[in-house]
Amino acid sequence: MKPPVKKTPVARSRRRDSHRLTPHELELGAFFVQMAGILGVPRSVAQIYALLYAADAGLDFDQIQAKLGMSKGSVSQGLKFLRDHEMILAVKAKGVRRERWEPTPSLAASMVNLVRRQVLPALEQSTPVLQRVLDGAQTTGASPEVLERLSRLKRWNARALELFPLMLPPSPGG
Repeated sequence: MKPPVKKTPVARSRRRDSHRLTPHELELGAFFVQMAGILGVPRSVAQIYALLYAADAGLDFDQIQAKLGMSKGSVSQGLKFLRDHEMILAVKAKGVRRERWEPTPSLAASMVNLVRRQVLPALEQSTPVLQRVLDGAQTTGASPEVLERLSRLKRWNARALELFPLMLPPSPGG
């Protein structure tokens, strides 16, 4: 039995070079990474989405991995995140056994789903946390300035919870 071949940095570099991203794919990736950062979405997820968004046709797992030079785990988790948030679709090409991935037709619907599933739950989970922080600051005798700042933050969170659903279109289920 032969020992496993260790991939050298040169071999890895050559593999990435053969699938180098185009300038517009790189720029779109940077855009999506920046937007994803605002929403707390991992960089790898944004890079996968950007690649699929710029692709002429659906890409399979191996194509995504090779083009981005990501680990199998990162690609797998990224595709799962995008699929769970209804941002990508699995497509089957005639005569091809491998699943290919492409972005859903509506970027707006994808973004609404992302906000609905990422931002709103974070705001909801923050409500009791902010109350505990404010209570703790009052108990420990924090200064009036700190108490005011914490109160403003709690009010901002409550307003955001009221406003976000009004700014989003109704969810399909109700």
